[in-house]
Amino acid sequence: MLPELSVLIPTYNRREILRRCLRSLSRQTLAPEKYEVIVIDDGSTDRTEEMLAAFQMDSSLRWQHISHTGPSGARNRGLEMAKGEFVVFVDSDLIVVPEFLASHLEAHRAKPQSKLVVHGPVIHTTNLDNPQAKQKLTDYSRAFFATGNASIALSELKAAGLFDEEFTEYGWEDLEFGRRLRKRKVTAAREPKAIGYHYKQQVQLAHFHALWQRERERGHMALLYYRKHPELEVKLSTMLAWPFFLLDRLLSLGGWPHWPATERLLHFLERQKWQGPFKFFFYLALNHAYFDGIREALRLQGRS
Repeated sequence: MLPELSVLIPTYNRREILRRCLRSLSRQTLAPEKYEVIVIDDGSTDRTEEMLAAFQMDSSLRWQHISHTGPSGARNRGLEMAKGEFVVFVDSDLIVVPEFLASHLEAHRAKPQSKLVVHGPVIHTTNLDNPQAKQKLTDYSRAFFATGNASIALSELKAAGLFDEEFTEYGWEDLEFGRRLRKRKVTAAREPKAIGYHYKQQVQLAHFHALWQRERERGHMALLYYRKHPELEVKLSTMLAWPFFLLDRLLSLGGWPHWPATERLLHFLERQKWQGPFKFFFYLALNHAYFDGIREALRLQGRS
């Protein structure tokens, strides 16, 4: 008997939080034979493969290790393996409630004639052991299609052409796919019972360089997104307009985010536990990294 749901999880170097994600998916109220879990290990180097090989759950768990290709390629490899009528996209750092999958399935069954993408709430938490105990803001993404906690018919995904594998770096690939779904007259619905707790580490200076690189990549992909959909809504959402560039120039006057002294300042603020000023300068610098990424992409485009 084929499963009704295929749960698709792309992952990259998140072994321990992925283990917790899988545990939460193994404790669902939905009968195990009604869903399968597919994990695409996108070139992890933290022994994720070993953990997956040893992990046991009552529902079907299938996984594949591939060379690092980015989230679009990883999701497409998972969709090639999917057997369910509906696909539930789950980020590998999401811990879900027991009624999570049943709620997604019920939302689709309630409107059998509709072309529907179902979104569940994502609640940010810093507590891995008991995510419900220490909650932060609930993120109901305004994006039409965001892959952190969403479900849609597999047939619609295939009809829309799957994910664009030109998006090889971080960011925007799910929003780009969402624009194609919207043009196919797919509608969006909220399912408040399909709750996922998104683990967010406390902001630390130790993460600064990795996040800087991620924001540069997001800037690269922003230009690609706009090239594919040169529309005002995309221009505003990616901030690819001169007022945003001017504001970045003003907020990064003198190039201070690149100064060695900036990192020393952040280190001092973190050591003093002055969280307000620390976060202010931390995120302001990362915002500049995003615009740096856009400018790099624009320069490369000008040479091609």
